Amino acid sequence: MKAAVFEAAHRLTIQEKPMPVLEAGDVLVQVEGCGVCTSDLMALRGEVTDYSPPVVMGHELAGLVVESRHSRLKVGTKVTLDPMVSCGRCEYCRNDLDKYCPELYGIGHDIDGCYAEYVRVPRRLIENGGVFDVPGDTDSDDLILLEPLGCCLNAMRETHFNESVAILGAGPIGLMFMQLIKERGLQTIVLEPLEHRRQMAELLGADAVRDTGAGEEISDLTDGGVDTVILATNQPEAIPLAYQLARKGAWINFFGLYASGQGIELDIEHLHYTGYKLLASWAFSRWSLGEARKYVIEKRLQLKPLITHRFPIEQTETAFENTATYQGIKNVIVPGLTHIGQVEGER
Repeated sequence: MKAAVFEAAHRLTIQEKPMPVLEAGDVLVQVEGCGVCTSDLMALRGEVTDYSPPVVMGHELAGLVVESRHSRLKVGTKVTLDPMVSCGRCEYCRNDLDKYCPELYGIGHDIDGCYAEYVRVPRRLIENGGVFDVPGDTDSDDLILLEPLGCCLNAMRETHFNESVAILGAGPIGLMFMQLIKERGLQTIVLEPLEHRRQMAELLGADAVRDTGAGEEISDLTDGGVDTVILATNQPEAIPLAYQLARKGAWINFFGLYASGQGIELDIEHLHYTGYKLLASWAFSRWSLGEARKYVIEKRLQLKPLITHRFPIEQTETAFENTATYQGIKNVIVPGLTHIGQVEGER
């Protein structure tokens, strides 16, 4: 089968690999599509260090079970995954904090993932409740976004909201945050430097959409600043902008994954008197993925418009380049795709 293999920093190759071999309790999933995550791009650039190459990347899955050695999953079931495989027994796992499990390993990080025609799902993940089945008519585009949506929902649970929210970045994560916050009836302001992404934020219903140079205007619009800021970006210039937008006592969530070594300057006396609540949400929980499954099945958000470009496995590097240069919104790898390019009607 064809697969995109992360061999080392700055080296990704397309290989013909043997079909995955199942052990007792495993299942084999045929990949219908897999979203390109910025964390994969950062690993390829050498900016993050939590990968174990050589490994097939990819963890934002939509697929079909084609072989099952586990009684919980039947052939033909449409699924996506929690890509974090944990022990299921430790203090962290017992409290739905599997991401801190000392035995954690990841599909697409440490074992072969979903930029491939097929992926093996290990028994431990199934028995920990990490495979999410959906009705057969569920849109695969929506399903690809279930895992990142789960990350957003987890961050929403960890963050305090009052009346107004500024979201920095209108990529797929920022646009999902925007819709979730709109669902709560809060004032939702999106700041994004790229025009085509600002247009998408407007299309999806943001209350206000501005370029990133509009900090003072937003402060006036919100009578002194917003109650909550979410950084759905990893651009260094977003950090001072977040402080500019936040009113005293605001919550600031550094959700975007920054490169290893990127720091922030923090005057503790200033923090003391401004009362900012700083946090950094990452990944998901079993709870948030379960909630994301409901959102996808019930079509509570507009997810499909976020997928703007599709590429066959052979063009995975091009998909990464598209992601790196902020083309469209979301790039997806589709095994067996016979053409390359953007979704009709999208930029």
